[in-house]
Amino acid sequence: MPFLQTEQRQLYYEVSGQGSQPLMLFNGLTMSTAAWTLMAPMLEQRFRLIRLDFQGQGQSESTEQPAYALTRQADDAAALLDHLGVEQVYLAGLSYGGMVAQHFARRHPQKVGRMLLAATLAWSDAINTQIALSWSQAETAGGSDLRFDVSLPWLFSSRFLQAGQAMLPDLKRIAATVEWVAIERIIAGVMAHDARSWLGDLTVPTHIIVGDEDRLTPLYQARLLQQGIPGASLSILPGAGHALHLEAPQQFCQHIFQFATP
Repeated sequence: MPFLQTEQRQLYYEVSGQGSQPLMLFNGLTMSTAAWTLMAPMLEQRFRLIRLDFQGQGQSESTEQPAYALTRQADDAAALLDHLGVEQVYLAGLSYGGMVAQHFARRHPQKVGRMLLAATLAWSDAINTQIALSWSQAETAGGSDLRFDVSLPWLFSSRFLQAGQAMLPDLKRIAATVEWVAIERIIAGVMAHDARSWLGDLTVPTHIIVGDEDRLTPLYQARLLQQGIPGASLSILPGAGHALHLEAPQQFCQHIFQFATP
């Protein structure tokens, strides 16, 4: 399994696909590289797909510190590209990954040709703080099962919760494998996120997508990103909630394909 050694910790990554254009995917909060399973086969047909687990996720190493800063995660991704000898990528970030992507585009603009931000935040507001607190309290009170149950209405649309019941037991089992202490350090990094003052400095062509039933990263946040990033475009996915990689993988891929070239 491929790992990148950086500053006394290991980061897990995967490279796959048949295409020549590199597409880098940034995970959501509790995701790992494996979470892109529904989308990867479609994307691999067109792109050279680069995925990594950020510090605190999946198979990457966790270190004991109060917070994993978004800027540090962005720099780790840049170090991975240097390690792979990739000069520039098409970058797609989902949720937490979309926040890291904003910092990546600010700190390493020469490494990004185009950027797609999916279901993400321009800033971590008071509501986001309370949601994160409720998840941590649920973990303390009832472990991963209660945390999963409490998170459901924030992550999924009403349509998915009705039609996708068969997936929920497997998703709950996956949620139980997450190292919550590490996720809380990731969340602590999110709490400091506020890109509103510098979105106008981003020069990367950007497309934003959001589900119209996304309660976790709602439409107003997507509009802040669209209004703040020069020339950014916005698409709203009808009937979709927050977890677009699970609810709307084909639509997600289609937007990636459509925005891949000018």
